[in-house]
Parts: sequence; C-alpha cells; structure tokens
Amino acid sequence: MSVRESDLDHLSANAIYASLLVDMLGQSNVSQGALLAGTGIQPEQLSSLDSRLSARQYNRLIDNARVLSKDPALAFKFGTQLKLSTHGFLGFAAMSAASLGEAIALAVKYCRTRFDFIELTLHQSDQQTTLQVNQTAPLGSTSLFFIDSIMTSLAVGCLNMLGEIPSGIQVKRVCEKPAYFEQMKPWLPQRPAILFNQSADQVIFTEQLLQRPLNLSDPLAKQLAEQQCQRELDTIPLEDELLYQIQRKLKQAEPGYLKLDQMAESLHMSSRTLKRRLQQRGTSFQDLLDLVRMGQAKRLLFETSQSIDAIASTLGYSDASNFSRAFKRKEGVTPAVYRRQKQ
Repeated sequence: MSVRESDLDHLSANAIYASLLVDMLGQSNVSQGALLAGTGIQPEQLSSLDSRLSARQYNRLIDNARVLSKDPALAFKFGTQLKLSTHGFLGFAAMSAASLGEAIALAVKYCRTRFDFIELTLHQSDQQTTLQVNQTAPLGSTSLFFIDSIMTSLAVGCLNMLGEIPSGIQVKRVCEKPAYFEQMKPWLPQRPAILFNQSADQVIFTEQLLQRPLNLSDPLAKQLAEQQCQRELDTIPLEDELLYQIQRKLKQAEPGYLKLDQMAESLHMSSRTLKRRLQQRGTSFQDLLDLVRMGQAKRLLFETSQSIDAIASTLGYSDASNFSRAFKRKEGVTPAVYRRQKQ
C-alpha cells in the first residue's frame, strides 16, 4: 500500500481496541479524559460495536497511553487481553474453523475488518508456512506498539484455539529484545521460540501443525461468521480496497510480478484507468511494485545466501547495478551493506 502520511486519516480500526486500552488503564487510575485528550475520539464511540477510529486517532491515543502509564511493557500486556472473542466475527470464524491452517487463512483474508493499517500475509515454502505482520501506513512512534500487541495476540489466539502454544511455532521480530522480556514470562508462561533483530515480523508454522484440528470446530458457525466478515469487508472504502488488492496480487505472484497491463486485466479495467485511479491516490503502480520488491529483497538478503546478482534476477531487475541503486535509494544502504549489518 501507499505509505503516505495522509493514509493515517483514511485507514482505520474497530473502536473495540481503543475501548479495551482505556478500560485497562482505567484500572491503573489513568482517567479516560486524559487518555482521549487531543485524539478527537468521543467517549460514546468507545461503546459502539460498529464504530471505527482512524489510524491517526489510534496513534494519538497510544502516545497518551504510553506517557500516562509509564509502562514499557504496555503493548505486551495489552496484547494478552486480545482474546479471539475480542476480534468479533473474525474471531468467531477462526475459532470455528476446522484446522489451525484454516483459522490463519481466515485471519489473513478478513484482517481488514478489524484494522486496515496492519496487514497479514502468508508465504509458503517447503514444509512450513510463514505468517507476516506488516504495517500499511507510516505509524511512526506507535508502530512497535501495534506490532508487539498483535504478535502477542496471535499467541493468545493459539492458546484459545489449541489450549497451548505448540513447540512447532517459531517467531521472528524486527525489534531488539526488550529489556522487560524475561519479566513478562508469568503473563504468558507458554512462549514460542523468539528470534530478535530479524528482517520481518513473522510467525512460522510447520505444515503438520497447520493441519491440527481445532477443539471448537463448527462448520455452520464458521460459515455464518464468515458471511458477516464479508459484509464488514464490503464496507471498506473502494480506493483503499484497490491499493490493498494490487499489493496482495503482487505479493501472491512474487517473484514473478505482474506488469501494469496484467494487473489492470486482473482488476477488470484498462491500464489507463488503473494509472488514473492510482494517480488520484498520489501513488503509481511502480511505487507499489517497488515497495513489494524491497520487502522481498530484504527477506532474501537476510534469510538466504543467494548472491546479489541472483537476487536481482529473481526480483526482475535487468542487472545487479540497477537493483543496488534502487535498494540504496529506498533503504539508504546497498544490498551488500544491508546483509552485513543484519549478519
């Protein structure tokens, strides 16, 4: 998706998460008025199940929460409160799925019904599947809070669905290991293996684990909940949906990325119409392609031993020099330097 500052006003999340955060801090005697100051959030919005708040409102709320709570582990603690039922019909659909893999696929498909400034994507290779958490807008200082709480919520979801966090799960985090990490063990006694300072925020599952049946599987309940998820998804603004579809199609096709005319055809419109609609959003097909390719480039540089030439070819660049220039323009360092820094 486009990463413009103005997207903070277009992208949103269900108000239930703001309500839970306010209630959680209220138990520590942090007033609602102080938390909502300068956010533009009205108290009545917190009690509406259908209300959505913009990413900018969430940013300001979380900034207030971090200052007022003075708790460096606030995001982790908040994530432990996000049970499957917190996620509305999406949570009920996942809970009623036949297997863990089906539940994860539902989370990826309908994530935007809960928040659309965070995106979930799936990458499959060999005998494992990787669930990746990405931000789709420049969240700034609150980015780590969102990712921390969502990653913790995924662990809670496993506990809700399986009754345990299986040993076949591995977690990768972009951030450094938090100073409070060991102190939080009593909050989540069952923790998967976690690697820090990685290239992406990911949860990795074995194929065997994805086939594991869920205790509360109910095909009818899952069907009804998924129908409601689709109704909610249909209310997402069309222009945001367009950018979301383009980025998803590019990621699904990687590394054989679609060209502009192929993308337009897949979206049932002409190339001229697609270019015009993207221009109206202040972006272009090339911008979106570059964004996706840079994400793939960083994964390949960090997770494989492929040469720079091989990675450039995989990503569709004419030669390694063009790839290196494009990478440095986006990341500030050459691919070789990036690889050495991560190693």
